[in-house]
Amino acid sequence: MEGGTALNRQQRRHLKHLKSKHHGFWIVAIDRTQWQQHNVFMASVIWGTHALPLYFEQIDHRGNSSLVGQKRLIKQVLRLFKSKKYPVLILGDREFHSPKLADWLTSRGISFCLRQRKSLHFKTTLEADYETVGSQGFQPGQSRFYTPVFCNKEDDIGPLNLAVYWKRRYRGKGPKEPWYILTNLPQLKLALTLYRARWGIEQMFKDLKTSGYHLEHTRVNDRRFEALLLLVMVAYTMTTLAGYRLRDIQVDGYAARIPEHLDEPPRTSDFQVGLYGSAWLFSMVLWADFVLPLIALKRHKRLYFKRGFDALDLMKQEL
Repeated sequence: MEGGTALNRQQRRHLKHLKSKHHGFWIVAIDRTQWQQHNVFMASVIWGTHALPLYFEQIDHRGNSSLVGQKRLIKQVLRLFKSKKYPVLILGDREFHSPKLADWLTSRGISFCLRQRKSLHFKTTLEADYETVGSQGFQPGQSRFYTPVFCNKEDDIGPLNLAVYWKRRYRGKGPKEPWYILTNLPQLKLALTLYRARWGIEQMFKDLKTSGYHLEHTRVNDRRFEALLLLVMVAYTMTTLAGYRLRDIQVDGYAARIPEHLDEPPRTSDFQVGLYGSAWLFSMVLWADFVLPLIALKRHKRLYFKRGFDALDLMKQEL
C-alpha cells in the first residue's frame, strides 16, 4: 500500500474520498469499554461518522488504563501506518488526559487531540504561575485557543496548544462543562472539527453491543472472549465495507431508512446497511417459495417488484 500500486482505481478513489473528509489525516480514536467483567482497551480508525476496529487489548484490572498500556497500544497501531503519505492523528477522551502522553506523541511526530479534565494545570509562559483550566471562568457559547501552553508543575511539558470550547445552550439544555483539548494542531476550528470525529468509536461500541452483535450478552471465559471479539471485529469491518459499497451503487434505499430531505445526512450507518442487506439476501433465499406466490397475486405492483429484484441482483454482486 506504500506506493499505491496495489490499489485499483475504485479503491484509490475511495481512499482519496476518505482522506479528504479528515483534512488528510488517518484519525485513530482510542477508548476503553466494559463488557460485563471484560475490560477492553481498543483503537479504531474513523470511517465517516463511525469507526472500524484496528487493535484491542484486554486489561487485567478494572478502571482506567495506564500510561504504559496506552503507549503500548498506540505503538501497535502505528505499525499499520508506516507510510508518511498517511499521517496519523490520535483522539482520546478524558481517560487519556496525561500531558506526558501528549509529550510522547509529539516526540514521535504524531498529531493528537486529547481531552483534558478541568483540573489540568497550565501556563502560557515559562515565567507565569500555573493555573487550573477550570478556574478561567468560561461560560456557554465561549471558546478560546491558547498557544503556546506548558503543563504539569513538575515537568513544564510543552510548548503545546490548548483548545477550549463550550457549546451554547439551547432551550436550557447543553453540556455541563466545556471541552478542554490539548493538541499540537495549529487552529481552534481544526482541533474541534477533528475531535468531534471521536464520536465514531462510541457509535462502533454501540453497534458491537445493543445495536448489532449484542456482545454484552456473551457468557464466555477470557480466552474465548478474545477469540469472539476478534471474530466480531472482522465481521463488523466486512459488514461496514459491504454497506459502503451498497451506498456506492445506490441500492441502500432498499436496506436503509431513507432521509426525508435530500440535504439530510444518512439515517442508517454503513454497518446497518450492510447488515440489513445481508439479512434481505438470506431471507429471500429462505422464504422464496412463500414470497413468489404472494408477489404473483399483486400483478399491478410488478414494476415495483422488478425494481426490488434488480436491486437484489446488484446486492448479490457486491455481497
